Amino acid sequence: MFSHDGWPTAAIFRLLTLISIVILAFIAGASLRVVGAEDPGVSESQIGAASGSESTALTSAAAFSRNLTGRVYVWDQGRLRPAAQARVSTGSALVRTDSSGRFEFAPEQRTGNLSIVQPGYDVVRRPIYYDQSVVVLRNLVVRAIYIPFGLVTEPAVQAWAHDLVDRNLINAVVVDIKDEAGQVFSIAATSTVEQIGASREGSSVAAFLDELQAKGVYRIGRVVTFLDGTYPRWFTDNALHNFAGGLFIDSMGSTWSSAYKLEARTYNIEIGVAAADYVEEIQYDYVRLPYENGLRERLDRTEADRVAAITQFAQEASEALHLAGVAVSFDTFGVVSTAGNDQGIGQSVEGLAQHLDYISPMVYPSGWHAGSLGFAYPPAHPGPVVKINVEATVDLARPHGTALVRPWLQDFHDYQARGLRYHSEQVHAQIAATAEAGGIGFMLWDPSLKYEELALEQALTLTWSPFS
Repeated sequence: MFSHDGWPTAAIFRLLTLISIVILAFIAGASLRVVGAEDPGVSESQIGAASGSESTALTSAAAFSRNLTGRVYVWDQGRLRPAAQARVSTGSALVRTDSSGRFEFAPEQRTGNLSIVQPGYDVVRRPIYYDQSVVVLRNLVVRAIYIPFGLVTEPAVQAWAHDLVDRNLINAVVVDIKDEAGQVFSIAATSTVEQIGASREGSSVAAFLDELQAKGVYRIGRVVTFLDGTYPRWFTDNALHNFAGGLFIDSMGSTWSSAYKLEARTYNIEIGVAAADYVEEIQYDYVRLPYENGLRERLDRTEADRVAAITQFAQEASEALHLAGVAVSFDTFGVVSTAGNDQGIGQSVEGLAQHLDYISPMVYPSGWHAGSLGFAYPPAHPGPVVKINVEATVDLARPHGTALVRPWLQDFHDYQARGLRYHSEQVHAQIAATAEAGGIGFMLWDPSLKYEELALEQALTLTWSPFS
Protein backbone atom coordinates (compact mmCIF):
# COMPACT_ATOMS: atom_id res chain seq x y z
CA MET A 1 0.00 0.00 0.00
CA PHE A 2 1.13 3.53 -0.52
CA SER A 3 -0.09 6.97 0.42
CA HIS A 4 -1.24 9.71 -1.93
CA ASP A 5 2.31 10.56 -2.84
CA GLY A 6 3.76 7.26 -1.72
CA TRP A 7 7.42 8.30 -2.09
CA PRO A 8 10.18 8.47 0.56
CA THR A 9 11.34 12.02 1.06
CA ALA A 10 14.41 11.59 3.27
CA ALA A 11 17.60 12.42 1.42
CA ILE A 12 19.45 9.53 3.03
CA PHE A 13 16.88 7.07 1.74
CA ARG A 14 17.21 8.44 -1.79
CA LEU A 15 20.99 8.13 -1.58
CA LEU A 16 20.80 4.51 -0.41
CA THR A 17 18.39 3.76 -3.23
CA LEU A 18 20.76 5.21 -5.79
CA ILE A 19 23.67 3.24 -4.38
CA SER A 20 21.69 -0.01 -4.53
CA ILE A 21 20.84 0.58 -8.19
CA VAL A 22 24.46 1.27 -9.05
CA ILE A 23 25.55 -1.90 -7.23
CA LEU A 24 23.03 -3.88 -9.24
CA ALA A 25 24.44 -2.39 -12.38
CA PHE A 26 28.01 -3.32 -11.57
CA ILE A 27 26.98 -6.84 -10.58
CA ALA A 28 25.37 -7.17 -13.99
CA GLY A 29 28.58 -5.93 -15.60
CA ALA A 30 26.80 -3.05 -17.25
CA SER A 31 27.85 0.50 -17.85
CA LEU A 32 24.66 2.36 -17.20
CA ARG A 33 22.90 5.67 -17.40
CA VAL A 34 20.63 5.93 -14.38
CA VAL A 35 17.58 8.09 -15.03
CA GLY A 36 16.68 9.64 -11.70
CA ALA A 37 12.89 9.76 -12.01
CA GLU A 38 12.68 8.89 -8.34
CA ASP A 39 14.61 11.97 -7.26
CA PRO A 40 14.10 15.19 -9.23
CA GLY A 41 16.53 16.85 -6.84
CA VAL A 42 19.47 14.88 -8.24
CA SER A 43 20.70 15.87 -11.67
CA GLU A 44 21.45 13.26 -14.31
CA SER A 45 25.06 14.49 -14.48
CA GLN A 46 25.46 13.78 -10.77
CA ILE A 47 23.95 10.32 -11.17
CA GLY A 48 26.15 9.54 -14.14
CA ALA A 49 29.24 10.54 -12.20
CA ALA A 50 28.18 8.42 -9.23
CA SER A 51 27.72 5.34 -11.41
CA GLY A 52 31.23 5.54 -12.85
CA SER A 53 29.69 4.86 -16.24
CA GLU A 54 32.04 3.92 -19.04
CA SER A 55 29.42 4.65 -21.70
CA THR A 56 30.07 7.70 -23.82
CA ALA A 57 27.24 10.16 -24.18
CA LEU A 58 26.33 10.65 -27.80
CA THR A 59 25.34 14.00 -29.20
CA SER A 60 23.45 12.82 -32.25
CA ALA A 61 20.85 10.12 -32.76
CA ALA A 62 22.51 9.38 -36.10
CA ALA A 63 25.64 8.22 -34.25
CA PHE A 64 24.01 5.20 -32.60
CA SER A 65 25.74 1.93 -33.46
CA ARG A 66 24.88 -0.22 -30.45
CA ASN A 67 21.68 -1.55 -28.93
CA LEU A 68 19.98 0.39 -26.17
CA THR A 69 19.24 -1.88 -23.21
CA GLY A 70 17.89 -1.11 -19.81
CA ARG A 71 15.73 -2.03 -16.88
CA VAL A 72 12.75 -0.34 -15.31
CA TYR A 73 11.98 -0.54 -11.60
CA VAL A 74 9.21 0.70 -9.35
CA TRP A 75 8.81 1.05 -5.62
CA ASP A 76 6.25 -1.36 -4.18
CA GLN A 77 5.54 -1.46 -0.45
CA GLY A 78 8.93 -0.03 0.43
CA ARG A 79 11.08 -2.14 -1.86
CA LEU A 80 12.47 -2.01 -5.36
CA ARG A 81 10.92 -4.44 -7.84
CA PRO A 82 11.07 -4.86 -11.63
CA ALA A 83 8.37 -3.12 -13.66
CA ALA A 84 7.05 -5.93 -15.83
CA GLN A 85 5.04 -5.12 -18.96
CA ALA A 86 5.89 -1.40 -18.90
CA ARG A 87 5.58 0.19 -22.32
CA VAL A 88 8.88 1.67 -23.50
CA SER A 89 9.20 3.76 -26.65
CA THR A 90 11.90 5.57 -28.57
CA GLY A 91 9.33 7.27 -30.78
CA SER A 92 10.15 4.92 -33.65
CA ALA A 93 9.69 1.58 -31.87
CA LEU A 94 7.63 0.32 -28.94
CA VAL A 95 8.39 -2.64 -26.67
CA ARG A 96 7.20 -3.97 -23.32
CA THR A 97 9.53 -4.89 -20.50
CA ASP A 98 9.91 -8.53 -19.54
CA SER A 99 9.36 -9.98 -16.08
CA SER A 100 12.72 -8.61 -14.94
CA GLY A 101 11.91 -5.10 -16.18
CA ARG A 102 14.34 -5.38 -19.09
CA PHE A 103 13.95 -3.73 -22.51
CA GLU A 104 16.09 -3.50 -25.63
CA PHE A 105 16.16 -1.52 -28.87
CA ALA A 106 18.29 -2.05 -31.96
CA PRO A 107 20.49 0.86 -33.14
CA GLU A 108 18.14 1.71 -36.00
CA GLN A 109 15.24 1.99 -33.52
CA ARG A 110 17.01 4.60 -31.39
CA THR A 111 16.21 8.30 -31.66
CA GLY A 112 17.90 9.83 -28.63
CA ASN A 113 14.58 9.86 -26.76
CA LEU A 114 12.97 7.41 -24.37
CA SER A 115 9.50 7.26 -22.84
CA ILE A 116 8.10 4.82 -20.31
CA VAL A 117 4.45 4.30 -19.43
CA GLN A 118 3.42 2.06 -16.54
CA PRO A 119 -0.06 2.34 -14.98
CA GLY A 120 0.11 3.76 -11.47
CA TYR A 121 3.40 5.59 -12.05
CA ASP A 122 4.59 8.85 -13.53
CA VAL A 123 5.20 8.90 -17.26
CA VAL A 124 8.90 9.31 -18.03
CA ARG A 125 9.96 11.13 -21.21
CA ARG A 126 13.51 12.35 -21.69
CA PRO A 127 16.59 12.30 -23.92
CA ILE A 128 18.76 9.21 -23.59
CA TYR A 129 22.06 8.92 -25.45
CA TYR A 130 23.77 6.23 -23.38
CA ASP A 131 23.69 2.60 -24.43
CA GLN A 132 22.30 1.27 -21.17
CA SER A 133 19.92 2.71 -18.63
CA VAL A 134 18.18 2.02 -15.36
CA VAL A 135 14.94 3.87 -14.65
CA VAL A 136 13.08 4.01 -11.35
CA LEU A 137 9.47 5.15 -11.63
CA ARG A 138 7.70 7.26 -9.04
CA ASN A 139 4.20 6.17 -8.09
CA LEU A 140 1.26 8.32 -9.10
CA VAL A 141 -2.18 8.69 -7.54
CA VAL A 142 -4.07 11.23 -9.62
CA ARG A 143 -6.15 13.85 -7.78
CA ALA A 144 -7.70 15.72 -10.68
CA ILE A 145 -10.35 18.22 -11.61
CA TYR A 146 -11.86 18.80 -15.04
CA ILE A 147 -11.64 22.12 -16.90
CA PRO A 148 -13.90 22.35 -19.98
CA PHE A 149 -13.02 23.60 -23.46
CA GLY A 150 -14.85 26.91 -23.10
CA LEU A 151 -13.19 27.89 -19.82
CA VAL A 152 -9.60 26.68 -19.98
CA THR A 153 -8.48 29.65 -22.09
CA GLU A 154 -9.64 32.18 -19.48
CA PRO A 155 -6.76 33.71 -17.45
CA ALA A 156 -8.83 33.72 -14.25
CA VAL A 157 -9.55 30.00 -14.58
CA GLN A 158 -5.91 29.22 -15.23
CA ALA A 159 -4.87 31.26 -12.18
CA TRP A 160 -7.46 29.42 -10.07
CA ALA A 161 -6.11 26.05 -11.21
CA HIS A 162 -2.56 27.13 -10.38
CA ASP A 163 -3.74 28.08 -6.90
CA LEU A 164 -5.18 24.59 -6.34
CA VAL A 165 -1.87 23.09 -7.46
CA ASP A 166 0.17 25.42 -5.27
CA ARG A 167 -1.91 24.43 -2.24
CA ASN A 168 -1.44 20.73 -3.11
CA LEU A 169 -5.18 20.18 -3.42
CA ILE A 170 -4.68 18.65 -6.86
CA ASN A 171 -1.74 17.09 -8.67
CA ALA A 172 -3.44 16.60 -12.03
CA VAL A 173 -5.87 18.31 -14.41
CA VAL A 174 -8.14 17.07 -17.18
CA VAL A 175 -8.34 19.60 -20.00
CA ASP A 176 -10.43 19.34 -23.15
CA ILE A 177 -8.41 18.99 -26.33
CA LYS A 178 -11.47 18.16 -28.48
CA ASP A 179 -15.00 18.90 -27.28
CA GLU A 180 -18.50 17.61 -27.97
CA ALA A 181 -18.99 20.05 -30.85
CA GLY A 182 -15.90 18.64 -32.56
CA GLN A 183 -13.76 21.73 -31.90
CA VAL A 184 -10.05 21.03 -31.49
CA PHE A 185 -7.46 23.32 -29.97
CA SER A 186 -4.78 24.28 -32.48
CA ILE A 187 -2.09 22.50 -30.45
CA ALA A 188 -3.64 19.23 -31.69
CA ALA A 189 -5.03 20.33 -35.04
CA THR A 190 -4.26 17.81 -37.79
CA SER A 191 -4.61 18.53 -41.51
CA THR A 192 -8.13 17.07 -41.42
CA VAL A 193 -9.07 19.25 -38.45
CA GLU A 194 -7.91 22.27 -40.43
CA GLN A 195 -9.72 21.09 -43.55
CA ILE A 196 -13.11 20.96 -41.83
CA GLY A 197 -12.64 24.22 -39.95
CA ALA A 198 -12.63 22.62 -36.50
CA SER A 199 -9.40 24.20 -35.22
CA ARG A 200 -9.59 26.79 -32.46
CA GLU A 201 -6.81 29.03 -31.18
CA GLY A 202 -4.93 27.20 -28.44
CA SER A 203 -1.73 29.10 -27.75
CA SER A 204 -2.92 30.11 -24.27
CA VAL A 205 -3.76 26.48 -23.53
CA ALA A 206 -0.28 25.43 -24.62
CA ALA A 207 1.28 28.01 -22.30
CA PHE A 208 -0.97 26.90 -19.43
CA LEU A 209 -0.06 23.25 -19.92
CA ASP A 210 3.63 24.11 -20.07
CA GLU A 211 3.32 26.01 -16.79
CA LEU A 212 1.65 23.01 -15.17
CA GLN A 213 4.36 20.71 -16.44
CA ALA A 214 6.97 22.93 -14.78
CA LYS A 215 5.16 22.33 -11.48
CA GLY A 216 5.11 18.57 -11.93
CA VAL A 217 1.38 18.40 -12.62
CA TYR A 218 0.10 15.32 -14.45
CA ARG A 219 -1.75 16.61 -17.51
CA ILE A 220 -4.61 14.65 -19.05
CA GLY A 221 -5.97 15.68 -22.45
CA ARG A 222 -9.64 14.77 -22.93
CA VAL A 223 -10.67 13.93 -26.49
CA VAL A 224 -14.42 13.60 -27.09
CA THR A 225 -14.39 10.85 -29.67
CA PHE A 226 -17.32 9.53 -31.66
CA LEU A 227 -19.82 12.13 -30.46
CA ASP A 228 -18.84 14.91 -32.84
CA GLY A 229 -20.80 17.86 -34.15
CA THR A 230 -18.42 18.58 -37.04
CA TYR A 231 -16.54 15.64 -38.59
CA PRO A 232 -19.61 13.51 -39.49
CA ARG A 233 -21.15 16.39 -41.46
CA TRP A 234 -18.07 16.55 -43.68
CA PHE A 235 -17.49 12.82 -44.02
CA THR A 236 -20.95 11.30 -44.04
CA ASP A 237 -19.68 7.88 -45.09
CA ASN A 238 -17.80 7.77 -41.78
CA ALA A 239 -20.86 8.75 -39.73
CA LEU A 240 -23.68 6.86 -38.06
CA HIS A 241 -27.05 6.99 -39.81
CA ASN A 242 -30.77 6.89 -39.09
CA PHE A 243 -33.23 4.48 -40.64
CA ALA A 244 -33.84 6.80 -43.61
CA GLY A 245 -30.13 6.92 -44.44
CA GLY A 246 -29.52 10.44 -43.15
CA LEU A 247 -27.17 11.41 -40.36
CA PHE A 248 -28.13 9.99 -36.97
CA ILE A 249 -28.99 12.79 -34.53
CA ASP A 250 -29.02 11.90 -30.84
CA SER A 251 -31.18 13.27 -28.03
CA MET A 252 -28.73 16.17 -27.56
CA GLY A 253 -28.99 17.13 -31.23
CA SER A 254 -25.49 15.91 -32.09
CA THR A 255 -24.11 13.74 -34.86
CA TRP A 256 -21.83 10.74 -34.34
CA SER A 257 -18.81 9.35 -36.16
CA SER A 258 -18.85 5.61 -36.71
CA ALA A 259 -16.60 3.44 -34.58
CA TYR A 260 -16.87 0.85 -37.36
CA LYS A 261 -14.99 3.11 -39.78
CA LEU A 262 -11.19 3.09 -39.76
CA GLU A 263 -11.08 6.67 -40.99
CA ALA A 264 -13.17 7.92 -38.06
CA ARG A 265 -11.03 6.03 -35.57
CA THR A 266 -7.82 7.29 -37.15
CA TYR A 267 -9.05 10.89 -37.09
CA ASN A 268 -9.35 10.81 -33.29
CA ILE A 269 -6.11 8.90 -32.79
CA GLU A 270 -4.19 11.46 -34.83
CA ILE A 271 -5.59 14.28 -32.69
CA GLY A 272 -4.34 12.47 -29.59
CA VAL A 273 -0.88 11.98 -31.08
CA ALA A 274 -0.74 15.65 -32.10
CA ALA A 275 -1.45 16.66 -28.48
CA ALA A 276 1.15 14.30 -27.00
CA ASP A 277 3.80 16.98 -26.47
CA TYR A 278 1.49 18.84 -24.10
CA VAL A 279 0.11 16.04 -21.90
CA GLU A 280 1.11 12.86 -20.12
CA GLU A 281 -2.13 11.07 -20.96
CA ILE A 282 -4.83 11.10 -23.62
CA GLN A 283 -8.28 10.27 -22.34
CA TYR A 284 -10.98 9.31 -24.83
CA ASP A 285 -14.56 10.12 -23.84
CA TYR A 286 -17.75 9.18 -25.70
CA VAL A 287 -15.74 6.26 -26.95
CA ARG A 288 -18.83 4.22 -27.63
CA LEU A 289 -21.93 3.91 -29.76
CA PRO A 290 -25.04 5.94 -28.89
CA TYR A 291 -27.67 4.19 -26.78
CA GLU A 292 -30.70 5.97 -28.29
CA ASN A 293 -33.15 4.33 -30.65
CA GLY A 294 -33.26 5.08 -34.36
CA LEU A 295 -29.73 3.98 -35.21
CA ARG A 296 -29.58 2.11 -38.53
CA GLU A 297 -26.27 0.42 -37.70
CA ARG A 298 -27.90 -1.31 -34.76
CA LEU A 299 -30.10 -3.36 -37.10
CA ASP A 300 -27.29 -5.35 -38.68
CA ARG A 301 -24.68 -5.31 -35.91
CA THR A 302 -24.49 -7.68 -32.95
CA GLU A 303 -23.11 -7.07 -29.48
CA ALA A 304 -19.95 -8.86 -30.59
CA ASP A 305 -19.63 -6.45 -33.52
CA ARG A 306 -20.06 -3.43 -31.27
CA VAL A 307 -17.54 -4.63 -28.72
CA ALA A 308 -15.07 -5.55 -31.45
CA ALA A 309 -15.23 -2.03 -32.92
CA ILE A 310 -14.57 -0.23 -29.62
CA THR A 311 -11.90 -2.72 -28.59
CA GLN A 312 -10.23 -2.33 -31.98
CA PHE A 313 -10.10 1.41 -31.40
CA ALA A 314 -8.49 0.79 -28.00
CA GLN A 315 -5.82 -1.36 -29.62
CA GLU A 316 -5.11 1.16 -32.38
CA ALA A 317 -5.02 4.11 -29.97
CA SER A 318 -2.78 2.20 -27.57
CA GLU A 319 -0.22 1.41 -30.24
CA ALA A 320 -0.08 4.96 -31.61
CA LEU A 321 -0.14 6.85 -28.32
CA HIS A 322 2.25 4.60 -26.41
CA LEU A 323 4.64 4.98 -29.34
CA ALA A 324 4.23 8.76 -28.89
CA GLY A 325 5.09 8.39 -25.20
CA VAL A 326 1.77 9.05 -23.46
CA ALA A 327 -0.62 6.98 -21.36
CA VAL A 328 -4.09 6.11 -22.68
CA SER A 329 -7.42 5.94 -20.87
CA PHE A 330 -11.08 5.46 -21.81
CA ASP A 331 -14.17 6.78 -20.05
CA THR A 332 -16.80 4.08 -19.66
CA PHE A 333 -20.39 3.86 -18.49
CA GLY A 334 -20.45 2.62 -14.91
CA VAL A 335 -23.38 0.32 -15.66
CA VAL A 336 -21.25 -1.66 -18.14
CA SER A 337 -19.27 -3.00 -15.16
CA THR A 338 -22.33 -4.41 -13.42
CA ALA A 339 -24.83 -5.24 -16.17
CA GLY A 340 -23.11 -8.26 -17.68
CA ASN A 341 -23.42 -6.91 -21.25
CA ASP A 342 -22.40 -3.91 -23.34
CA GLN A 343 -25.68 -2.04 -22.86
CA GLY A 344 -25.82 -1.47 -26.60
CA ILE A 345 -22.77 0.84 -26.68
CA GLY A 346 -19.88 -1.53 -27.38
CA GLN A 347 -17.87 -1.10 -24.18
CA SER A 348 -16.31 -4.17 -22.56
CA VAL A 349 -14.03 -3.63 -19.58
CA GLU A 350 -12.42 -7.02 -20.16
CA GLY A 351 -11.55 -6.15 -23.75
CA LEU A 352 -10.35 -2.63 -23.00
CA ALA A 353 -8.10 -3.71 -20.11
CA GLN A 354 -5.78 -5.48 -22.56
CA HIS A 355 -4.80 -2.22 -24.22
CA LEU A 356 -5.30 0.71 -21.85
CA ASP A 357 -3.45 2.14 -18.88
CA TYR A 358 -6.54 3.42 -17.09
CA ILE A 359 -10.24 2.66 -17.28
CA SER A 360 -12.38 5.51 -15.96
CA PRO A 361 -15.96 4.47 -15.21
CA MET A 362 -18.35 7.37 -14.74
CA VAL A 363 -19.83 6.23 -11.44
CA TYR A 364 -21.87 9.33 -10.59
CA PRO A 365 -24.51 8.30 -8.03
CA SER A 366 -27.08 10.49 -9.81
CA GLY A 367 -26.61 8.40 -12.93
CA TRP A 368 -28.32 5.38 -11.37
CA HIS A 369 -32.06 4.89 -11.49
CA ALA A 370 -34.17 4.12 -8.41
CA GLY A 371 -33.62 0.55 -7.27
CA SER A 372 -30.21 0.18 -8.92
CA LEU A 373 -27.50 -1.67 -6.99
CA GLY A 374 -30.03 -2.43 -4.25
CA PHE A 375 -30.70 1.20 -3.30
CA ALA A 376 -34.14 2.78 -3.46
CA TYR A 377 -32.50 6.12 -4.28
CA PRO A 378 -28.81 5.68 -5.25
CA PRO A 379 -27.84 9.40 -5.03
CA ALA A 380 -28.51 9.21 -1.29
CA HIS A 381 -25.71 6.62 -0.94
CA PRO A 382 -22.69 8.09 -2.73
CA GLY A 383 -20.02 6.02 -0.99
CA PRO A 384 -21.62 2.57 -1.33
CA VAL A 385 -22.70 3.20 -4.93
CA VAL A 386 -19.17 4.14 -5.95
CA LYS A 387 -17.61 1.28 -4.00
CA ILE A 388 -19.81 -1.33 -5.67
CA ASN A 389 -19.10 -0.01 -9.14
CA VAL A 390 -15.37 0.52 -8.74
CA GLU A 391 -14.96 -2.95 -7.23
CA ALA A 392 -16.87 -4.47 -10.14
CA THR A 393 -14.68 -2.63 -12.64
CA VAL A 394 -11.47 -3.67 -10.88
CA ASP A 395 -12.62 -7.30 -10.82
CA LEU A 396 -13.34 -7.24 -14.56
CA ALA A 397 -10.12 -5.46 -15.55
CA ARG A 398 -7.52 -7.14 -13.35
CA PRO A 399 -7.41 -10.62 -15.00
CA HIS A 400 -7.14 -9.21 -18.51
CA GLY A 401 -4.32 -6.65 -18.51
CA THR A 402 -2.39 -4.05 -16.56
CA ALA A 403 -5.04 -1.30 -16.73
CA LEU A 404 -5.92 0.35 -13.43
CA VAL A 405 -9.28 1.84 -12.50
CA ARG A 406 -9.48 5.59 -11.90
CA PRO A 407 -13.12 6.77 -11.85
CA TRP A 408 -14.95 9.96 -12.57
CA LEU A 409 -16.73 11.12 -9.41
CA GLN A 410 -19.70 13.44 -8.90
CA ASP A 411 -18.92 16.94 -7.63
CA PHE A 412 -22.23 18.48 -8.67
CA HIS A 413 -25.69 18.43 -7.16
CA ASP A 414 -28.06 15.53 -7.72
CA TYR A 415 -30.24 15.97 -10.81
CA GLN A 416 -32.77 13.25 -10.02
CA ALA A 417 -36.16 13.68 -8.33
CA ARG A 418 -34.97 14.59 -4.83
CA GLY A 419 -32.30 17.04 -5.99
CA LEU A 420 -29.91 16.22 -3.15
CA ARG A 421 -27.14 18.71 -2.52
CA TYR A 422 -23.63 17.38 -2.91
CA HIS A 423 -21.02 19.02 -0.72
CA SER A 424 -17.67 17.92 0.72
CA GLU A 425 -19.21 15.06 2.72
CA GLN A 426 -20.73 13.42 -0.33
CA VAL A 427 -17.66 14.00 -2.50
CA HIS A 428 -15.25 12.68 0.12
CA ALA A 429 -17.42 9.59 0.59
CA GLN A 430 -16.92 8.79 -3.10
CA ILE A 431 -13.16 9.36 -2.99
CA ALA A 432 -12.75 7.21 0.12
CA ALA A 433 -14.89 4.48 -1.43
CA THR A 434 -12.69 4.51 -4.53
CA ALA A 435 -9.57 3.91 -2.43
CA GLU A 436 -11.29 1.17 -0.45
CA ALA A 437 -12.51 -0.56 -3.62
CA GLY A 438 -9.07 -0.86 -5.21
CA GLY A 439 -9.20 2.16 -7.51
CA ILE A 440 -6.14 4.32 -8.00
CA GLY A 441 -6.83 8.04 -7.88
CA PHE A 442 -9.88 9.98 -9.00
CA MET A 443 -11.16 12.77 -11.21
CA LEU A 444 -13.90 15.17 -10.14
CA TRP A 445 -16.49 16.35 -12.66
CA ASP A 446 -18.15 19.74 -12.39
CA PRO A 447 -18.12 21.87 -15.55
CA SER A 448 -19.13 24.89 -13.43
CA LEU A 449 -15.80 24.52 -11.55
CA LYS A 450 -17.41 24.71 -8.10
CA TYR A 451 -15.26 21.94 -6.69
CA GLU A 452 -15.40 20.99 -3.02
CA GLU A 453 -11.98 21.99 -1.75
CA LEU A 454 -12.43 20.36 1.65
CA ALA A 455 -12.96 17.00 -0.07
CA LEU A 456 -9.75 17.54 -2.03
CA GLU A 457 -7.91 18.31 1.21
CA GLN A 458 -9.34 15.23 2.92
CA ALA A 459 -8.16 13.06 0.04
CA LEU A 460 -4.59 13.69 1.14
CA THR A 461 -5.14 11.44 4.17
CA LEU A 462 -6.12 8.35 2.18
CA THR A 463 -4.01 5.33 1.31
CA TRP A 464 -4.29 3.41 -1.96
CA SER A 465 -3.55 -0.23 -2.70
CA PRO A 466 -4.04 -0.96 -6.40
CA PHE A 467 -1.69 -3.93 -6.49
CA SER A 468 -2.96 -5.83 -3.46
